[in-house]
Amino acid sequence: MENNRISIHMGDTILYARLNDTLAAKDFKKRLPLCLSGTDSGMDYCCMAANGIYDPLETQDGWHNGDISLCDGWFAILYGGQEISSSYRNMMIIGHLEEDALEKVKALPNKVSLKIQMEKTK
Repeated sequence: MENNRISIHMGDTILYARLNDTLAAKDFKKRLPLCLSGTDSGMDYCCMAANGIYDPLETQDGWHNGDISLCDGWFAILYGGQEISSSYRNMMIIGHLEEDALEKVKALPNKVSLKIQMEKTK
């Protein structure tokens, strides 16, 4: 079974997530470990990041809270706004936070430095 679990380190906080099977997620995985800096927009943490390879047929409109996206030059941890997200077109979702991570995201400071890496399989 392929390991798609990642950890996102922000100071003392560690979030865990699973990458999906999209072409973009597989390409993103090849870039790890990766360090990014970003800010809280009120519904996501956005970090400038190169798009990489993706399949336009795998994009979607909107997101679910906890999704992780990589599109239009941004890596984003989407923690809110699901109910209004359908107006955001061509979202490239590459993963989703594990259940306990969503509340941790909401407690983070406005500016963050991220270190994203693959987790070893258990």
